[in-house]
Amino acid sequence: MELTIIQLKSLWNKEKENYQSQEVGSGVQKFIREVLECPELFNLKEGKISTPNEKRKDEFICEYKTKSKRRVDAAIFITPEILIPVEVEQYTNIQAGINQLFQYQIDLDRKYGILTDGYTWRFFNNNIYRTFTLKEIFDETKTFLEFWKEYIKPEHYYLSFFETFGQLSLFKDVEKLNVEDNRQIFFEDITKLIRSIKEKLNVEGYFNGLDKKAKEKKATEITYAYIIQFILYKALVDNAFKDFGKEYLDYVKKTHEHLKNKQYKSILAIIDNISAKISENIYRPFIEEQKYISQKIQQLYREVENKLSDVSLWLDIFVFIKKYRFENVRNEIFGFIYENYLKELFEDKQKGQYFTDPAVVNFMLQQIGYTEKEIKEKINNNQSDKLSIIDPSCGSGTFLYSAVDNIIKSFGTNTKETSEKIGEIVTKNVFGLDIGELPLYLAEMNILMRMLPCIMTEKYNNPVDKKIKVFLTNDSIAEFVSTHIDNTKVDEYVRVKSSGNGVADAQMIFPGLSIQEPEFDSFMRVSSDIQEMKESLKGNHIPRRRFDYVIGNPPYIGYNECSKQGVLIFKMLQGKVKPKVNLNNIYGVNLHSIPGNPKKYRPNPNLYAFFIAVGLALLKDNGKLCYIIPQTILSTGDLDVLRYHLAKHVTIEKIIIFNSNLFISRGLKQKKVIPTSSLIFVVIKKPPTDEHQVEVIDYKSGEDSTIDTLNNILNGKKTDKKKIRQSELLKNVVNWNFIKQDTKFLDLCEEYKKNSKDMAIYYDHERAEHQFKSRFYFDGGYSIDEKKLLENPIEKTLNYRCPKLNNNFWTVKQFIGYWPNIRDEKNKMFIQLRQGNQRYNFLDSTYKIIWSYNYTTRFFLTNLSVIWARNKMLGIGTNSKSEILYLFSVLNSPITQKLLNKIIKIEQEKSILVSLQTIRDQIRVPKITKENQFIKDEIIKRTKEMLSLEEKTLSDFVDFSGIMLQKFDDAEIDGSNLVLKHNGNKTKLKVKNDVKLVSETIQKELKEELKLENKKINLADLKNLPVIDFDKQKELKDYIDDLAFVLYFNVPINEIGPSKSNDIKNLCSKNKYYQLANKL
Repeated sequence: MELTIIQLKSLWNKEKENYQSQEVGSGVQKFIREVLECPELFNLKEGKISTPNEKRKDEFICEYKTKSKRRVDAAIFITPEILIPVEVEQYTNIQAGINQLFQYQIDLDRKYGILTDGYTWRFFNNNIYRTFTLKEIFDETKTFLEFWKEYIKPEHYYLSFFETFGQLSLFKDVEKLNVEDNRQIFFEDITKLIRSIKEKLNVEGYFNGLDKKAKEKKATEITYAYIIQFILYKALVDNAFKDFGKEYLDYVKKTHEHLKNKQYKSILAIIDNISAKISENIYRPFIEEQKYISQKIQQLYREVENKLSDVSLWLDIFVFIKKYRFENVRNEIFGFIYENYLKELFEDKQKGQYFTDPAVVNFMLQQIGYTEKEIKEKINNNQSDKLSIIDPSCGSGTFLYSAVDNIIKSFGTNTKETSEKIGEIVTKNVFGLDIGELPLYLAEMNILMRMLPCIMTEKYNNPVDKKIKVFLTNDSIAEFVSTHIDNTKVDEYVRVKSSGNGVADAQMIFPGLSIQEPEFDSFMRVSSDIQEMKESLKGNHIPRRRFDYVIGNPPYIGYNECSKQGVLIFKMLQGKVKPKVNLNNIYGVNLHSIPGNPKKYRPNPNLYAFFIAVGLALLKDNGKLCYIIPQTILSTGDLDVLRYHLAKHVTIEKIIIFNSNLFISRGLKQKKVIPTSSLIFVVIKKPPTDEHQVEVIDYKSGEDSTIDTLNNILNGKKTDKKKIRQSELLKNVVNWNFIKQDTKFLDLCEEYKKNSKDMAIYYDHERAEHQFKSRFYFDGGYSIDEKKLLENPIEKTLNYRCPKLNNNFWTVKQFIGYWPNIRDEKNKMFIQLRQGNQRYNFLDSTYKIIWSYNYTTRFFLTNLSVIWARNKMLGIGTNSKSEILYLFSVLNSPITQKLLNKIIKIEQEKSILVSLQTIRDQIRVPKITKENQFIKDEIIKRTKEMLSLEEKTLSDFVDFSGIMLQKFDDAEIDGSNLVLKHNGNKTKLKVKNDVKLVSETIQKELKEELKLENKKINLADLKNLPVIDFDKQKELKDYIDDLAFVLYFNVPINEIGPSKSNDIKNLCSKNKYYQLANKL
């Protein structure tokens, strides 16, 4: 039976104390049900779960399940379309339910929501609410019911935002949400708005011909570009530009009148006026841009009827900007939105693009001298033509915005004259390229937002006439292949110096050929502006006009991933698209091989290497390039060519290394770390002098914030500063990680080199045959499909095993499948050679050292026939058992591990990437003479002994003769016997030696490895159970490592053998490098 208001009052007064501790059951939720059913108030009925939603009317459901499987405390259905989620909290604890209610709104895709603790009732419209207390509901029931009647009308949502006075205007928090203080809510709202509009675009079929992913992306881009104009407009209103505020209030008033009079179609005229206003007063090219953007959107209302539902999308946009205030909004808000939400909507996980923190951007501009002070000096000296700057992967324009900011600051005061000058400098000198239409539009809006105070004041209005120079491209690298950009005197110097050294001596230009235009017309690519930019890059024996500066955070994508994604320059490299280009000439940079040392395989340089090449070509002579890139440039084998070019042909001004992560997600919580170890480098496009020294700044603290890190660097705190001759970098192009190391480690490296030889004694076949009577094949995997590995070997043929490396062992013990030895191309199981394979010689080798490319802690040895796909593992194969044992011990010695960790490992990265080239170039082997040959022989002997321990099985320790029973229930050690149990009977087997080791193995391994599903132990498995003396193995390994140290650092010893291991260790410890070499 439903309760009356009087009865509800009584119930509340009686139970309200209990409601502070009870929410469900007999608590507040039960009281809320009584209120909802009260005929004098909500007059709703509790519905049945089984009723279809389309048949619900004036009822509520408790514990209503959403699509995300959350349960709403109550869901009110006024009609099937008007669904209101209700979140109930304990009395006096209402604040705890806000986030939960917002989540229900998202789950149910509804704007309404009620949050209550029984006494306070909040009626939400999106995230704005009107509050009634229970006392007000009971005592002023008529007022409440008038509100409720309006609240549940479809048009109420919009009227509540536009009514200035009256019942619905009581949403007092409208227009009090400052964007800077309410970013989370702002982002949630704009994301919902984007989804709403783009889904409408998709439903109406305006992107036919595109696949699902492309359609989703295109709809999102168009939608956001359309919405952005309204954000710009509201920024003009809220920052009191001209008469925009007065005009805006008039728009609000008219919108409310149209809503009240149900003249819905008339609202669209107001929307159109906003776009026209921006074009007229701020940015003349805007009208052409919006004409393109709007042509899709406007199709949605060409056939609009006079229905509220037909214009709801445009009302949603208006409500969105009305709800927020944009006073002093920071312009990187667009970058935040792009990074955090649009990437969620159409995630391109392999694009390698990160939003660069504005603090990092300003720091980089300071490093190249693009600051307020230096810009002012150039302008005062009539050198504004020396301010040209480009970001070839500009994204949402963070670098360009800061560059424009510094240009504006350099003028100081605003006058009509300075405004015109600023507009001219910006449109002539600030350039950006990107593969994304939307981020470019954001970049344009970023720059415009910064220029607003110059464009419009109380005294003048000076709209920008020329388009801001940010351009859509299919590929920033391929963009210039038909343009003569490597044409400066320095470029000519590089060609002369490189001629005859394997570098193409011609310019990378293909006259008459132009790259493919973007696949769709774009408002971010104006042909005349593109042409003007390219003409300015042509020297024609006169000084080039652009560029003085190249800056950016280029994308970091691996070579193979670029090929997979179909990046245009990679299609050209593969000959799939004309013109065909070659790695040995990417705008004058040879990304294939160092002169005089041609690679026998195709290298795989990261995409950022291509951006460095094109960046250098875009520069005028004496121009500066500044990039923030991964620290992999210091050590990656395939980037030796880039290190060579930078050290040989341009002047490296400084390298700034960070041991912290500069790229922190700009998300709401701002805690997600992007694991990218970075450095910033600055180069000048001019040949280095013989005496030039590079400034290296190594920031040592990895825990500081980005701001603190940059400030400390500027103030010389927590840094290791040094000057290194550029000629030293040229001598050591194999690896530049030495620039981060301290003097002690560098001294260790010098001593290490002094007593060792490079790995050529093995990989140079002629030398190896002469010295060891055998060849050593440094090789990777083969082109096989591991998905087709066989579970069982094919009979009567050789079968290779695909290994699974286990760091508990030094030999290969586990496998994931088999691959037959088939070398006939016609067979589907054909072992296909990859580029760089030395035929099948590695497969045919008797002994192999193998390791994971994503290196962990050790190298493995095997004499089994093994194979794997591609370069996930690498190996060295030979038929010389003694020499492979020696090389195995050297590679696993502490000094080798030290070098790999210090020279190859990148800060903040979890693992080390150890390639064949890493081993060839970085690791050396001790010099062997007649005087120390006995030490090498001892290493081989003890290494063989150490590895043999892994061949031992239980049958080597237990006498299994005379036993016939094949399965047992359990096994245990009793004295010196192995006791096998079966059906209550016991069989005792004699343990021949090392009872303790056998007992430990039975206890640790048996139950995990040998028990079958029926809990029976198989005799064959029991016999083959590995029994490894890890303690003895560790002692031998420690002894072998000390012997390796003796060879590397020429420690004098006369006696050898495990019994002398302590004496040898004492002698080693007296060497000043011993502790350092053994400390990882």
